[in-house]
Amino acid sequence: MKRLLSRLNFNDSKSDKDFKKWIKSTTGFRADNIALYYQAFSHSSVSAKKPGLNVSNERLEFLGDAVLGAIVAEYLFKIYPYKDEGFLTQLRSKIVNGQSLKNLALKFGFNHFLKTSLSKDEKTKSSAYGDAFEAFIGAVYIDRGYEKTKQFVLKKIIKNHLDVEELSNTNEDYKSQLQIYCQKNKMKLEYRLLEERKEGANKLYVIQVFINDKPYTRFENYSKKVAEQKAAQLTLEELQE
Repeated sequence: MKRLLSRLNFNDSKSDKDFKKWIKSTTGFRADNIALYYQAFSHSSVSAKKPGLNVSNERLEFLGDAVLGAIVAEYLFKIYPYKDEGFLTQLRSKIVNGQSLKNLALKFGFNHFLKTSLSKDEKTKSSAYGDAFEAFIGAVYIDRGYEKTKQFVLKKIIKNHLDVEELSNTNEDYKSQLQIYCQKNKMKLEYRLLEERKEGANKLYVIQVFINDKPYTRFENYSKKVAEQKAAQLTLEELQE
């Protein structure tokens, strides 16, 4: 692992100290296994590879996504004892969706540590920052366990950076809003994938909204879900005008 990390330029002792300080100030506790956190910031576009081993943040992202979802689900379950499953599911989605995690990653300064070969524009359009945030959660979980991870999420993220009550009163699911609009007006709604092309380590999706076979807004993003949501949002604005 150390040899692979050195190929990613994560072997400078001064950088190690600075990185450990940042982790402690961010999470509230020290890192025991620093290699995990370096891996969390290693995008697949620059990952060091060996036969049977790929040092990128993808596996940690997978784990972090599940851990974060569980912590947020438990938190919402406790503070909203009388709300139904649909409400809890939508609110959890608002907290852990890609755009929300990207915003949190930038607030915490993840952009200063993420190792990637993506251009600035590609990083902005891709899910790289949100993925790194989930990978970081995965690293904390493996390094310090569930209770410490839960402490970090509740005290450092939800308490300091999210207004859950405000989120519960906003509806940012533009696809659902557009679906309801079309159903009320007996219109056929369709999201067409116009293009899907490989750009470096990512895929770019070009989505266009069609209502009754009439073309409306098109939007492109490295996340298909984001492209659909933005296309729906812009189409709603067009219809309201």
